[in-house]
Amino acid sequence: MKKYEMLPTEENIIETLYNDPINRNKDIVYFYNILQAQESASAIAIDGRWGSGKTFFVRQTQMVINALNPSSTIDEETKAKATVRLPFPKNDEENENYSIAIYYDAWENDNDTDPIVSLVYEIAKQLGMTYTFDPDTDFFKLGGAVLDVFSGKNLKGIIENLKSDNPLSKFKEQKALEEKLKDFFSEALNERGNRLVVFIDELDRCKPSFTVRLLEQIKHYMHDERITYVLSINTEELQHTIKNYYGDSFDACRYLDRFFYLRINLPPVDKKKFYMNIELNGRYYLEIISRRIIDVYNMQLREITRFYRQVRTAAYVPTHDDEKWNCIFPDGEARQFMLSCIVPIIIGLKMVDISMY
Repeated sequence: MKKYEMLPTEENIIETLYNDPINRNKDIVYFYNILQAQESASAIAIDGRWGSGKTFFVRQTQMVINALNPSSTIDEETKAKATVRLPFPKNDEENENYSIAIYYDAWENDNDTDPIVSLVYEIAKQLGMTYTFDPDTDFFKLGGAVLDVFSGKNLKGIIENLKSDNPLSKFKEQKALEEKLKDFFSEALNERGNRLVVFIDELDRCKPSFTVRLLEQIKHYMHDERITYVLSINTEELQHTIKNYYGDSFDACRYLDRFFYLRINLPPVDKKKFYMNIELNGRYYLEIISRRIIDVYNMQLREITRFYRQVRTAAYVPTHDDEKWNCIFPDGEARQFMLSCIVPIIIGLKMVDISMY
């Protein structure tokens, strides 16, 4: 059976930018231009429900940013394939202001005591930096650990080793962290671009303590005129997370408003085009009923792919055999009715409303 759910691997990201299976390329170009227009420190939220495709959208945008940057290490064939079908206005990509982008999965790192450490590691690792810190300061330890990452050591293991020495506490005591980080970002941007775009994903899935700590460390220690933070979030879930940390009476909405310069709702996908790609064409009753259930329960992309894969497994073959629809006995017609109409309803209810199921 065809696999419908696509993981955000580099190959899949490039293919979707080239083929545009859900008609989002125009939205990526629009968002890219918003990011290029930033001239000061900013944090932007991409808001969408779980399973709506936020991760894929930000990974695609990251690929476009880096592909359009002449200093990128992406090979020319990949750059061309990732950008050739993007609807940029003529000569729009020809400018001297280029950004570089990195992706940080917060959920993968939410066991860390100091989120800022793993974030700095991720920036250094993805940019292939060989930054040399002053050996007379504690920050040299962080730089040495970064270099160890390049030699193949496990990232989480290094972070665990650093916890015992707690270098960040020393930096705070010396009131030198912000200055050191500015030096770090200057080196990161040196000959690579004019602006660093940091995509932070899955923050709304993290522990409340990690979530709040990361937001506040970014605000206090990583505030830089040359950096744009893009957080892909489910705002409703993130507000619950923050309330779990500060208490139910805490105004989580205003707290986030102080952090985000701009909130953007994730653009909806072209469902008709998506249905064609997963062979949910609407020709047979099974497909008509399935599409109706998807619409009634407002399923997101991940839910749609899970739902229709289960429906196809249960009922595709007998309901797509035209000869079997020409039943001359009532029991045959009843069987077709059950498979085409009742089975997808049952599968849909089991996913979205277990009590009704």
